[in-house]
This record gives sequence, structure tokens and C-alpha cells, in this order.
Amino acid sequence: MPSTLEISILSYTHARLLPDFVFSTLEANRIDANVILPLLRKSSDSERSNLPISSNQLWLCCISYDSSTTGTVDMVLSCTENELGKYPIFIVPTRPRSLWTRNSFEVRLRKLAEALFKSVPRERVYSVFAPDIIVSLFSQQWSELAGVGIINEPYYAARLLSCTAVVPQPSTLPPFGTCRLADTADTKTVAKLCRRFSEESEPFVLGREGASKEARLLISKEQVWVHCVSGKITCIAAFTRNTADTATITKVYTHRSWRRQGCAKRLVREVTEHLLGTGRSEIVLYVAHSNGSAAKVYESVGFVESDGAVAIGHSVEWTEVGFDRDFVELGHW
Repeated sequence: MPSTLEISILSYTHARLLPDFVFSTLEANRIDANVILPLLRKSSDSERSNLPISSNQLWLCCISYDSSTTGTVDMVLSCTENELGKYPIFIVPTRPRSLWTRNSFEVRLRKLAEALFKSVPRERVYSVFAPDIIVSLFSQQWSELAGVGIINEPYYAARLLSCTAVVPQPSTLPPFGTCRLADTADTKTVAKLCRRFSEESEPFVLGREGASKEARLLISKEQVWVHCVSGKITCIAAFTRNTADTATITKVYTHRSWRRQGCAKRLVREVTEHLLGTGRSEIVLYVAHSNGSAAKVYESVGFVESDGAVAIGHSVEWTEVGFDRDFVELGHW
């Protein structure tokens, strides 16, 4: 990293007040920024239109100043929420990985942790999700500052994949079921599959009411598709963090009795084609290291670790680390 004269943390509770150069930096890193940019854009647009939005939003921007620049965005931290609950702390680095040293990470993350500690109660920070090295360093710093222990086993460890073009489907593959946008008549079944998905995502397990709320929200926003066989829903795929350029598939779940029959592959293919067809440049998703079957599905559709993205600093390995649940209040994402 170039030597810096000053590292500053800029704090914002209103999205519309973030400087344009922060927005443009996140846009330039939109694959990594899929966890921050969509809600930031939505919040900014809502504020400018005087639409109701949660007041419990915080963005911390780490900016480096040196003699040759007016300020460079190093990373952005968000502490936000949506209609379903509070998000984890998200941290997105915005400079190529090759320019970072461990010390440069530590200095900036310490400043972010201190700024966050001054801004929110410690129970709000139930987990942090970011590239591996950032999670490792930040969680230790936050634990020391807040006096809250780290849960040893990560909640989630995954690869970030992207797709810019769907791999052609073999002509020999027979049709199996249909894929379509979910509608209100599907609410009960979508809710049931949302709940079962959450049951495999400890500790973020939804009750019936929470799952029903999530299903209604996904359907009302046209953010969930279903795969059906003989009128029965076998699989769902949701995409909830979206901008004009990028969409993120955030949930894929197949009913246990329909697994290993190609339902998810067909649905993910259809959803990805639909989203790319809306003019977006890429579709992204996370796949857990422990979920080899899902990885094969996504890779067969065209999701890869983009060489170009990696070359410019795209972070492939991401982890969510939680904090002692005796001291924090879990959210949902």
C-alpha cells in the first residue's frame, strides 16, 4: 500500500449523504459490494423520494488521504436492516488484494471497529460477514473492544461466484417441470420451503410467522421463482440484493423428496437467464464450501470464480463469524 498521511472514517446514517465517489467506488467493485450496494442504492432513492425507510442504518467509509490524492476509499462497513430484520456487519474492501499487507488491513479495521463501537450497542453486532482475512482480523478487534467472545465455528464459509452468460443446456436433456415467477397462491408452500431452508442455516431459524412474512415479501417484490412438477412446487430460488447492473441469488432450496432430480439446476438456469435478460452484467451468489452438490449445480449453469474479477481484487473466499449469543441479539439475512 502507498504510505498514507491520514486514514479517516466517515460515518453516515443517511444513504443520500454518502459522497458520489463512494458510490462510484462500490459500483466499480459491485461483485464484492453485493452485500452493501443494493440496500445503499435503495435507501438513497427512498430518502430522495421521501419514502419510509428504517432509521437504523449506518455506513462507515474508510478513506485514505496522501499527498497525491483527494481521498481513496479503502473499504466500506455497513450496519443495516431491512423489513425482515437486522443484517450482519458487512465489510467490503475496495482496493485490489495485491496492494494490501496484513498491517494495512489491521490499521484500517481497528479504526472501523472503534467507530462502530462508538455508534451502536454491542448487542447489535451479532456477526460479521466479509472476505476471510478481514473477518479474522475484525472479529478479534471487535471482541477486544466490546468484551464479547467469538463463536469458534463460523456460521457460514463460502465462495463468491459470478455468471455473465449461462452455459448452453444440452439438447439431449429432456424437459422436466416448469419454472415461473411465484404468485400469491404459492405463499404457503414458499413459506414452508423458506422455513426449511432456515432450519439448515443455524442459528438463523425462522418460525412459521417469520417464514410466512418472508414468503409474502419475496412474492410481493417478485423476487422468488418456483420450479413445479405436475402443479407441485419442488424448489424455490430467491434474488434479493439487486441493482441495475448486478443481481444476487440469495436462496435456493429444493424439497427433500425432490432432490437429485435436476430441479434446482433447471430453476437456477431459468432465473439466471431471466436476470441477465433484464440487462444486468452479472449474477452473483455464494456457495458454502461444505455444499459440493450445490457448487456443481451452479458451475454447470455458468457460475465461476471469474479470472478477471480475481485479477482486479475480487474476494472469492468469504466467512461469517458470530459473537457470543448470550450478549447479542440475532438478526436475519
